[in-house]
Amino acid sequence: MDWNSIARAVQEAFRTAVNEWIGKARIQGGRVQGASAVLTPGSLVSETNVELRMNQALVASKVPNGIAGALAKVLGGAWHEWAVGFQIQLPMAYPTFVAVPGPFAPPTPAAGAPSLSQGSSPGESSLKAQVLLNRLTSALRPHLKAAGGSPDNALKTLAHWVDGSFSEWKSTVRLTGLIGKGPVPTFAPPYVPVGPVLAGDNMSTGPLFAGPRFGKIVP
Repeated sequence: MDWNSIARAVQEAFRTAVNEWIGKARIQGGRVQGASAVLTPGSLVSETNVELRMNQALVASKVPNGIAGALAKVLGGAWHEWAVGFQIQLPMAYPTFVAVPGPFAPPTPAAGAPSLSQGSSPGESSLKAQVLLNRLTSALRPHLKAAGGSPDNALKTLAHWVDGSFSEWKSTVRLTGLIGKGPVPTFAPPYVPVGPVLAGDNMSTGPLFAGPRFGKIVP
């Protein structure tokens, strides 16, 4: 396979693996204080391992094993760095949690569906074109003899596709299915008949992301 063919196979493998990751993503943890939800780094998780799924797809597409493993590791690692660092603050996620008439607020759906773009992650820089290009180029140095010619143009196209696809996806997707719960330690009837949720946490149910699939379509 030449480098352009390999890059196209990598693009499709990344698109497939990331969309599988998205389909199995969920929220686990974070914090709830009164009406506010905070999704902290590490609370966005998924059952899908992007690196592993990419490697499987690339090997099945006849990409040489060394190249497949190197490219899957870089791109899977970049996605993981974004996901594990993701955080978002939602000040009015649970309006009823300001005054709960009981010792514990049961699982309650969040109000609204915030845009994913409201959140941030230090790992997002790993999905930028120049960072990816540098990492991909470095990872392929030991494997250049496995395909003819220079990979530079193919890798540049791939890196910009990943960057553009992520930016487009993040700007159009919303978080859905978020649920909060938690204790109300100040509840003490009859003198204190209601109180706020303190030190609660979040989870999710059903699809977490609402919006288009990941991956810009290139004519």
